Amino acid sequence: MNIIVFEDHQALNLEPISLTRAVFEIRYGAVTLLERIENLCPAASIGLWVREPLVDLTQEIHSRKEVNQSPHENTLWLNARVIWTKELIAEIRDCSSSIFMMEDKFLGANLSKSASDDWINAGGPLSIFNPKGEIHHLKEVKAVHYLWDLLTLIPDAVKKSITSGVQHPNMDAVILDENDGPIVFAENVMVEPFTYLKGPLYIGEGSFVASHSKIKNSVIGPGCKMGGEVSGTIIQGNSNKVHDGYLGDSYLGEWVNLGVGTTNSNLKNNYTPVSMNVNGKEIQSDRLFLGSFIGDHTKTAIGTQLNTGTNIGVGCNILAQTFPKRHIPSFTFYIQGKQKIMNFKNFISTAETVKNRRNLNLSDAEKQILEFLFLSR
Repeated sequence: MNIIVFEDHQALNLEPISLTRAVFEIRYGAVTLLERIENLCPAASIGLWVREPLVDLTQEIHSRKEVNQSPHENTLWLNARVIWTKELIAEIRDCSSSIFMMEDKFLGANLSKSASDDWINAGGPLSIFNPKGEIHHLKEVKAVHYLWDLLTLIPDAVKKSITSGVQHPNMDAVILDENDGPIVFAENVMVEPFTYLKGPLYIGEGSFVASHSKIKNSVIGPGCKMGGEVSGTIIQGNSNKVHDGYLGDSYLGEWVNLGVGTTNSNLKNNYTPVSMNVNGKEIQSDRLFLGSFIGDHTKTAIGTQLNTGTNIGVGCNILAQTFPKRHIPSFTFYIQGKQKIMNFKNFISTAETVKNRRNLNLSDAEKQILEFLFLSR
């Protein structure tokens, strides 16, 4: 079976997390959305289709996969924003020359080589044009339109993570409350004493949880340092929220550092649904609880307070004793209500230092996408 997992023209609706990675790299419990498909289809040949600025980085991460290459045979095209199941993939596999929709949203297709070529020539996955074929309408498919959809799916993602073969580490004086869902640990997780963990909860490989923490209903990616109170939150990985402070109903990227006492609001005083500025538009989330979305390499100073429905881009530095704006573009130095553009050379130097502290390097492909984002802000 030949599969191409593709981003579509709505990829930036998952900003700021999708600014620096393909949509299928976004976390879903113990795995990414792509790893989930790989686990469902272990014998399949899987290719990838991404936005042009992400081609080199995606190829670097997935060196054995073809990236943005036209298929050589009949192919299943799977939208990266869908939470795919074996049953859904089988349904598409069994219907040749077909496209699959949920209302007006294109989910996937089973196309011949010529039909794939025609679609690519007409604009392909990243355009507003759908391929030609017999239309099938699917119902009750889980798809991610905005990041807050993934927050809603945390219980399901944690439940699916149980099969990843992880187990509870040795812990002293730690309360594990699984009344509302499982608690799943990856390998080499350290949890200090006098901590309260409440499921559903996944904590990724090599992560650390400080004493007196309270963490529930969350997905914590690998290499994180956690502390204080965390609820209803996803962290992509390799980020630091080890100090006291509240983080609720939020999504953090990688290499984020929240200073001591950083706290976000996740509920409006008038108890009405929260809106957020996403991809240049103010979007009504229909969620009563919604905190902050924070892009890769962003940092907050001590005592930072973030308002309900705040979207902060990549590579920002936030210093404020009062609420900063609810939308802060990438590479913004925000200090006491004033904004200026970060010095890109200094930013790269700091990003290299941060990764070197974990014995990792900032690759040329990573620098390339960061420079693209800086120049296009």
